[in-house]
Amino acid sequence: MTLGDSHSLFSFAGIAEAKIYWRGPRTMHRAARDGIASLVPKNCRPVSGDVLVLSFGEIDSRVHVARVARRNGRSSVEEADALCDRFQAALDQFKARCPARLALACIGPFNPAYLEYEGYENEEACRANAKAIRDRMNDRMAMMGVAFVDFRAGYSNPDGSIIPSLSDNNVHIDPRHSEPVLAALKQALGVQFNLRQPPWPPDSLAEKPYQSSWKRFRRAVRAKVKGWFFRVFPHFGKTHRLPPQGN
Repeated sequence: MTLGDSHSLFSFAGIAEAKIYWRGPRTMHRAARDGIASLVPKNCRPVSGDVLVLSFGEIDSRVHVARVARRNGRSSVEEADALCDRFQAALDQFKARCPARLALACIGPFNPAYLEYEGYENEEACRANAKAIRDRMNDRMAMMGVAFVDFRAGYSNPDGSIIPSLSDNNVHIDPRHSEPVLAALKQALGVQFNLRQPPWPPDSLAEKPYQSSWKRFRRAVRAKVKGWFFRVFPHFGKTHRLPPQGN
């Protein structure tokens, strides 16, 4: 199972066994503030023997850490450390309650086209800081006491940016090239998974939002009543148009 931001989908859509719980643009800051359990949908029910890979932090590293650091008057690395301290506490709390084996997914390489360059002397300084933030957060996640799925080397240029041909032309890796992810899972977990060719875009692979049995029942009844009504009254709501007239 994978759970988290959009990288929980794109980074693992090419893995055949992955059951993906994409929670939208959820940040590591939110997971730390509200607790990881608050982001687990009711239809995600890991049990003993399952693996749950958490994917948080890319949005923070790209958008928030540098901005908050400037506001707080400290370096980006110091701000990244403060965030990771809070997330470590949330992870420890979640690990004590979750029966599954937990893992963290790395924060992948950045796409220079989607960095926020405002506030930097030049683009090179922004890119260097983006790499420093990601490197620090990844280093910290690798020491959080759970498995760390690190596939960065398979997708990164030396400057920390993503290899364009392995990108989705946005901020994700292209899951149609998932061999490095497969290898990283084997190294981190000691489990051999399998590749699949995901649809493009891969959004359909994400689990559907949770619906209670009562809500599913009401929707089914509503659909049946609606179907019956329009069979009995096929012209209800239709407007009658006059045939076109000549000049």
